[in-house]
Parts: sequence; structure tokens; C-alpha cells
Amino acid sequence: MIYGLYLLLARLPISALYALSTFASWNLAFIFRYRHQIISDNLSQSFPDLDPREINALRRRFYRNLSDTTLEIIGGTRKPLAFFEQRIAVDNLALIHQLSANGSQSVIVMLGHQGNWEWMLHRAAAEYDMPMAFVYKTLHNAAADRFSLEARCRFGAEAIEMRNTARNMIRHRRTPRIIYMLGDQSPGQRERVHWARFLNRDTPFFSGAAVLAKATGYPVVFAACERTKRGYYRVTLSEITADPSLITEQEITQRYAERLEEAIKKSPEDWLWSNRRWKYQPEAATETSTEDATSEIQSKPSD
Repeated sequence: MIYGLYLLLARLPISALYALSTFASWNLAFIFRYRHQIISDNLSQSFPDLDPREINALRRRFYRNLSDTTLEIIGGTRKPLAFFEQRIAVDNLALIHQLSANGSQSVIVMLGHQGNWEWMLHRAAAEYDMPMAFVYKTLHNAAADRFSLEARCRFGAEAIEMRNTARNMIRHRRTPRIIYMLGDQSPGQRERVHWARFLNRDTPFFSGAAVLAKATGYPVVFAACERTKRGYYRVTLSEITADPSLITEQEITQRYAERLEEAIKKSPEDWLWSNRRWKYQPEAATETSTEDATSEIQSKPSD
């Protein structure tokens, strides 16, 4: 039933989806009060200089953007690549060409749940000739997971389930690709992480992208996404490292955290504040070792 509802909504024109989003965001904010306390706490602790009235206004803007992004993702499943070219401007497009040596070397692109992270993948498909892949965590809702994967893969991107990332890298180590990794989700207690000071709190970050960069030598790029007006975005690409061998995996993750924080502060309503981002304390996690990933990748032959 839920999957069928997604398909039905995807047939609506984008203008109808925005009208629906306006209604939905009002309900989220005032009727259902969706994760109201989590969002309020996250905003208050991240921006202690804002007074309660400013926090409330920011929270309302977040609800509208969350509704817009959700329905845009659904509506985008029936849009051609030209649609995403028109809707998303990209600064520093040449950076991917440069770091990939014009498509002869893989590049890792780190991004956050900012703006419209799904449309960013489609915009890249319109720009770059290189094969694309994205790392994901399976959603709890089977219908949402199925729809999400179909949406992301519609222009040829390959889905890599997080636990299979190292194995996939081995299999495709000789195929230059653009590999997209969302790095701002909350890791589990048993996952190895890097801790960084982020939005006024000690925050765990997945070390996976940094570990893989160190193990493979792939350059790392950060992609920030800002909403310029309803349904339109600007993505800015910046280099985290062109040569991962010159810095540690902790430095790679730290640079990512700093770039993400900078982007969030520039446009705070565009980030996913409803996540339970700060669930664990620093003593509950450990750092990841590059040697573990390197040995796994180097010990297995390429297909």
C-alpha cells in the first residue's frame, strides 16, 4: 500500500506536490508535532545564541523544507535528467574532472542530509560520464527502502549496502567511479567512529569513507547543498584531500565534519534536524583502523 502511494504521488505535477507539502508541513508542525522535542533540543544546543522565538521560526522552516524534500524526492522519480540540470546549479564542477584525472581514477564524494541529497545524485549523472555508486543503509520500512533504491538507481547508479562496501571496492577496484557517501548519520554503539566537536557537542562520525580513502588512495570531495528558493538548489564542491596518503583517516573525517558544520550554519533549515544525532557518549565508541580495511582490500584479488 505504501509503495503504491509513492507511485501515485510521483505522477502528480511538481506544483501539486508543493501544495501538498505546504499542508503536510503545517500538520507536522502543529498537529502531529513530529519529533518536536528532538528538533527543538538539537537546534537549541547547536545555536545557543538564538532565543526561543528564533528557534521556533527555524523549526517551522525546517518542517517546510523536510516536507518539500520528501515530496521532491518522490516527484523526481519521473523527471528527466534535464529537469535536475535546470534545478541545481553546481559550483566548481571541474573539481571532479580534475581529481579523477578526467575519469581515469575513482573519487569519493562525501555529503550530508542537506538540501536535497537525492537530487544531487541525479544532477551528477547529468554532468559526469563516469559510473556512479552510492553507499546506503537499508531502511526499516521495506516499501520505503524499495522505492528509495529504485529512485536512486534510475540513471544507472549502483547501490552498495554499507556492510558490503569493502567487498564492492575489491570487485570494482579497476573501474573508475564516483562513489557517494552520506557521512552524517548517527552510528550505532558497536560501529567504529571518529569523534569530532560538531555544532557545540562531541559527535560520532562514521569513519568508513576515510578508511576506504586511505586504503584505496581515492581523492575525497565534499559536496554542500543549499536551497536557493523552493525547488532550486546550489551545490558547492570542495576538496577534502587529493592524496589521502598524506593525512590520517581522522584528519579526513575531521575535515568533513568541519565543512558540514560550515554548510549547516550557512543554511541551518536545510539540514535533517529530526535525526537522533547525539544518542551516544564518546566513551561508547572506538576509532577505526585503516590497516583493517587496507588488509581486507589488498588480501583479496580483483574480479
